[in-house]
Amino acid sequence: MRRLILPLTLALLASQPVLADQCTTDQINEKAKELADRVSALTENDPKRATEINQELRDMEVKQTAEQLGNECEAYDKRIEHVEQAEKDADIAPAEKR
Repeated sequence: MRRLILPLTLALLASQPVLADQCTTDQINEKAKELADRVSALTENDPKRATEINQELRDMEVKQTAEQLGNECEAYDKRIEHVEQAEKDADIAPAEKR
């Protein structure tokens, strides 16, 4: 029995980094809300601003495959980065500064 405990323990310890990379549902929901809030703050009932941001996002060709995006948390992080870049390209003050 003791011979089995050591390999099992090592297997569990080795799998910890893999488990750490996974996104929880709460993290996904938090990132989705952050992205939605950021886009909402950017557009703020300003159709021109919304058009500029959408055009910048289209220009960046944010459509990527699941392999390129990684897990869902990484995907949201990349989308948030794209929105931040679109803010810069559209010459709009970042959401934190408004």
